[in-house]
Order: sequence, then C-alpha cells, then structure tokens
Amino acid sequence: MEFAFSDEQEMIRTSAEGFLAQVSDSAAVRTAMVSEHGYDAELWQRLCAEMYWPALHIPEQYGGLGLGYVELAILLEQMGRRLLCSPFFATACLATPALLLAGSEQQKNTWLPRIAVGSHTATLAFAGANRWDADTVQATAVAEGQGFVLNGTLNYVLDGHSADLLIIAARTPGSTGAAGISLFAVASDSAGIQRQALPAMDQTRRQARIELHNLYLDADCLLGEFGMAWPRLERTLQLACIGLAAEQTGGAQQVLDLSVAYMQERQQFGRPIASFQALKHRAADMMLQVECARSAAYYAACVAQEALDPEGDAAVAAELPLAAALAKAECGEAFFHCAAESIQLHGGVGFTWEYDPHLYFKRARAGEASRRAVLAPRAHRRRAAGRPTSRRTAMKLGFTAADEVFRAEVAAWLAANLGGEFEELRFRGGPGDEHSFPEQRKAWERKLAGGRWTCVGWAPEHGGRGLSINQQVIFHEEYARAGGPGRMGHIGEGLAGPTIAAFGTDEQKRRLLPGIVSGSEFWCQGYSEPGAGSDLANVKTRATLDEAGGKWRINGQKVWTSLAHESDWCFVIARTEAGSVGHQGLSFLLVPMAQAGVTVRPIEQLTGTSEFNEVFFDDAETDAANILGAPGEGWKIAMALLGFERGVSTLGQQMLFHNELEEIIAIARANGAAADPLLRQRIARAWSGLRILRANSLRMLSGPQDGRLQREAMIYKLGWSTWHLELGKLAMDVLGAEAELLEGGPYQLGRLQSMFLFSRSDTIYGGSNEIQRNIIAERALGMPREPRVRG
Repeated sequence: MEFAFSDEQEMIRTSAEGFLAQVSDSAAVRTAMVSEHGYDAELWQRLCAEMYWPALHIPEQYGGLGLGYVELAILLEQMGRRLLCSPFFATACLATPALLLAGSEQQKNTWLPRIAVGSHTATLAFAGANRWDADTVQATAVAEGQGFVLNGTLNYVLDGHSADLLIIAARTPGSTGAAGISLFAVASDSAGIQRQALPAMDQTRRQARIELHNLYLDADCLLGEFGMAWPRLERTLQLACIGLAAEQTGGAQQVLDLSVAYMQERQQFGRPIASFQALKHRAADMMLQVECARSAAYYAACVAQEALDPEGDAAVAAELPLAAALAKAECGEAFFHCAAESIQLHGGVGFTWEYDPHLYFKRARAGEASRRAVLAPRAHRRRAAGRPTSRRTAMKLGFTAADEVFRAEVAAWLAANLGGEFEELRFRGGPGDEHSFPEQRKAWERKLAGGRWTCVGWAPEHGGRGLSINQQVIFHEEYARAGGPGRMGHIGEGLAGPTIAAFGTDEQKRRLLPGIVSGSEFWCQGYSEPGAGSDLANVKTRATLDEAGGKWRINGQKVWTSLAHESDWCFVIARTEAGSVGHQGLSFLLVPMAQAGVTVRPIEQLTGTSEFNEVFFDDAETDAANILGAPGEGWKIAMALLGFERGVSTLGQQMLFHNELEEIIAIARANGAAADPLLRQRIARAWSGLRILRANSLRMLSGPQDGRLQREAMIYKLGWSTWHLELGKLAMDVLGAEAELLEGGPYQLGRLQSMFLFSRSDTIYGGSNEIQRNIIAERALGMPREPRVRG
C-alpha cells in the first residue's frame, strides 16, 4: 500500500512540470485559446512526437507506452496547473478509454496506434440533455441493412469541432435508461455529420455541437454489442471523472501558488500583505483543500489503475464508482473555491483580464458544470450517500494474500480476547469518553501486550513487531471493527516512545521503552501552559540542573494535560537557559509523576468529565539523565514529536471516527432522518471526508518517517478537527429532539452527545485551528510572520 510516487513517476512529474512551464505559460495559453481550433497544432505534435503523452496509457500492443492511470493523473495534474490548451483530455480521457473498454481487437488496432502517434485526435460525444443519467443519451441508432443509421444532436462535446475521430453514443428509439445504448467509432468527416464550435465562457477548452443527419455507419463502426454499451460508457465516464479531478487538483495548486506569490510582493500599510494573519489563514484553508483534493485524486487514480488492469485487484476495482464520485466532488469544489479565493486575494487586479486568476476561475466553473460530460458534485454526493454504510472504509490498494492472512490473525485474536471481563470496554474510551473505565483499560493494555499487539510498528530492537504499513493499517482497521476501546497507552506508544527511539540514548531506550511496550507505564504530555497554549515558544516553566545532586528541579504549571491523573511519566518542555526567549533555551525533560513535587488538578469540562488536567511542578525532580537530546534542543525535539503525532496512530483515530459515523447512519435509518435530502448530503460529505482523511494518512505514512512534517502532515490536524466538529453537529441533527435528553443523571451523556460537546475541543488542543493555519502559511507556504510588538 505504497501511496507515494516511484522514481519513474517522479521523473514523469518533474519532466512534465518543466516542459509545460516553458510551453504553456500565460502568454501561450492566451494565444492558443483564441486560435482557430483552441490549441497550438505545432505544440500538440511536440507533445506527441517528443513527449509521447497520448501514448502514455495505451497498451504496448497498440503502439503505446503501456503505463497506468496514476501516470496519466500525474500528467493531467501538471496540465491543469498550466491550463494547457490541447485536445489531450478529450483524446486520452474520453475516447481512448471508450475504445479500450468497448472496442474489438480490430478496432483497437485501427484507431489506438493513430492516437498514440498523434496523427488522430478523438473525443466522446454522448450528451443530448443537460443532466446526468443514462437518459442524457438521446441520439438514435436504427439497424438498417448491414449497418446503422444515426440521427440526433450531441451537445457539449469537448474538442468536437476539431477531433478526427468521434466515439458517438446513441440509443434505439423508444428505449430509456441504460437499455438500448450503443457506441460507434466514426471519422468526423463522414457524410451526415455537421459540427459547430460553441463559444464558451472558458476559452481554454472548446466545446461543440454535433448534429447527425441520417448518418449511415457500417457494422464495423459498432463498438461492442448493439444496445449493450451503457456499462462501458458509464465506466468511461467514471475514468474521465478521475482524470478531470487530477487536472482540477493541478489548477487548484496553481492558483494557490499565484496567490501566495502575489501576496508576497504586494505592499500595503508598509509591509507585504502576506504577513496579514487574515490573508494567511485564507491561504492555509486553500492549501488544506488542495492537499485533500490531491489525496482524493490519487486514491481514485490508484483504483482506476486496478480497474483497467486485467490482473488487478477485483476488490479495489469494485470501488471505482465511489472513487470517481469522491474525486470529482472533492477536487471540483476545491478548484472552484481556490480559484474564487485567488481573485479575492489578488484584490482589484484579480478582476482584470490581464491577470490569470480569471482563466482558472472560468476553467473551474466549466469543470463544475461538466455534469454534461461527467458527474456534478451534488450527483456525486448522492452516489456516495447511497453507500455510506460499508464497514470497510480503508483504502484497500494492494493488500496481498499474506496481508489478508494477517488480517484473519488480528480478527481472531480480538474475537477471542475482547470479551468477558473486557466486554464492557467495546467502543468505549474514545475522545470525550476517555474518563471511562481507566483501570479496566489499563488491564486491556496489558492484555494487548501479552499478545504482542502494542507498539506493533516499532522496530523489534525497541520491543515492537516491526509491522509493515499495510499490516499496521489492517491492525487498526480490525481493532476498530471489533470495537477495541480507546488506548490508554496511545501517548506513550504514538508520541513518547517514537521520540525516545529517535533522540534518546541507549540507556534511555533500555530503561523507558519496555514499560510502554508492556502496558505497565503510561505517559502524558507537558506542553501547554496558561500563557503558552499554542505558543510553545512562550513556555515559562523552568528547570535548573543541580549538578551536585544529579537532578533537574522543575517549577511551573502545565495545562490541558490529557490523562495526567492516570500517567506514570510526563514529557515536559521547560526553559533551562536563564534569560532565554522564544525557541531558544528549551529542553525536553522526562519527569516521573509519582512524587511530592507534582500536583495534578482535574479540569471539569463542559461535558461534565475531566480528561484534561492542570499539572503543577513545585521543585519537582527528575534525574539529570532524563533529558532527551542536549540542553537547549527542546524545540527541535518538540517539533519532531509533532511529526510522529501525525503518524500511524492517526489510523486508530480514524477508526474511532468511522465507528461514530456508522452509529450516526444507523440512527438516521432507524428514526427516518436518512430520508431528509439535506441530511443525506451531509452524511455523504462526512463519508467522503473520512475517506480523504485516510488517503491523507497513507500519503503521510508513505513519506519519510523521521518526524519531519511534510505538506500533507501540516494540514492533517486542521483537516481532521474541522471534519470531526462537523460530524458532531451532524450527530445532533440526526438525533433531533432526542439529542436534548440525557441517558441518566446527574449529567450522564450518550456517546454521540459526548462526542458533539468534546469535538469543540478538537479545534483547540494540540494547537488551535488558528495556530495551525499560521503554521501552514508560514512553514508550508513560506509566508512571513506578522511583525511582533516588543514590550
């Protein structure tokens, strides 16, 4: 389940990026879009003869390169970035798949080699009506003699005015729905075909109307069986959705880049407007949408690749309809949002013809309107809403037979052990419910350790199993399916342990890691303070080294410390250099909690429970050896820990989210809320969002596991917390009036009620969403900090 580019794919990406930057800059696009056919014919020949792009995903036996749909998506993303004016999308994403899916060997051998070398462009013409369903095919085909006669009008045909080959969809008169639809391959200059280019708001991609007047076609023009083409046409359109989604992702990325570059240059009130927090936050939200779109697009491209491979994974291929729906809905909305924001962030010049944002905005709008050629976002969300109840939401890309054997092992162990004394723990102890059954959940941690199911991804030398990413995904998937309780050891296993393994001495590893693995020692995190919540550089807690006694003495206060009252150890960021400010002079200390100098005071939350605590250090002590790294390296280690926080443990979190969504869906079905079209749309959006969170996680996990925050990792906290907040609101709306009634007194909340209230904290702890947006803008997008007022 590798979700990162191979070296070959990365080479395709970089070569396409460099080439298109040269040949499809703003001036080239503006020249091409007003030319006769809407593209530069000489450039098209270069794409074919030098870059071999139309041949990319055509099988080798038909003169192609034989690469896959992921490689095609890589190209399309870069084309979308540069608004390449060419017949590539119509040829490669509409006509070529139709031929591959429906054509005979003779038809493929006739047409595909011509497409591969660029001597023929092609397109798909099927829409007679402005809506999405099979009935949009309205042209008619009647058998006559040894051939067929076609009549009708085909609208919104991409590059239909200039294509050499038309793949035409027509139906038998009187048929409706999926019945009676046929596909035909015909030269565009055939008698009986009239083509008219249509002026469109988006000038970078041409459309045409094609009229058929008693067009007679020989039998060898028919692709497949007469009247039986709808399944292949539907699959072609699903593949086109995915290609369009990749293109839209590139467009969204480019308008983000254009906006950030402009804001860096534009001066207002004596400084670059990129330093204004309000604008940085808007740019951060754009990046969130871009990265989510990228995850959706490449998840769908992986599914398409399996679907087109005769030896592909059938289970993955079956996801194609939902993957296409998800990708088109998410990427289309992301592109439109980012393009619209780009105009706003450019200010007055964004509304001029001279600057490029309007070109992307119009292309984004054309993509949103392309339900005539692919599904619209709302239709996609309806399709997703039709299957939000799948119990297996993981992106199953490439699980091997050995992986499935491992899945059975995990499921069997959980079935045998998560019962009896642990039965009451099933589906308990998640966020907002962490106060429940602490002693029983500690016992469960020891039970897991006995089966070697703690720290499963850790290296064997640290006490783990060294499981592959595939196996870790499977473990978390099956754990959630079985109703495994929230992990009491998650801070030790997911944060403290990996950080100690990365930065600790051999002695620290030997002494501290076994307790985490065995489920006998539990950890909490000492970062936030009353005056340094998300501003870690403002830490006031101090530690001084008593060299004679061999101890660090710690004084200060930490707050919002999850499960501190149940923890044996706390990793504490403290200022160890007198007079230091900001990031300087901080150290990362490992402090035992069971001592007179540590006082834990629970904080009662709006849920009525107390997962969070204040922790007071009054001359608390820890051994001089309990410092991670060198004195003054606390900031570096703290930032690395954030990278581990966005690691495999996120999969377990998502499984808890999955269980919550399943409960909401079950209630919606039981109480009739599922019949409300608005609630169905929100359920579908929640389902889509959870799928994208999974794809984002797989992208993170496929990158370097060294604690460094990649782009997709920087957006993760903002993404999941915002999604979970909306899920809480959805839960209450599905419950309706029942949401106001408690399970018991004095203040006993149900699981969904608790989740709704606790989700208010998701966007605050661990760095508030506002701080997350600053981090994204400054660290990922390179925007300047706001000037700081020094007192």
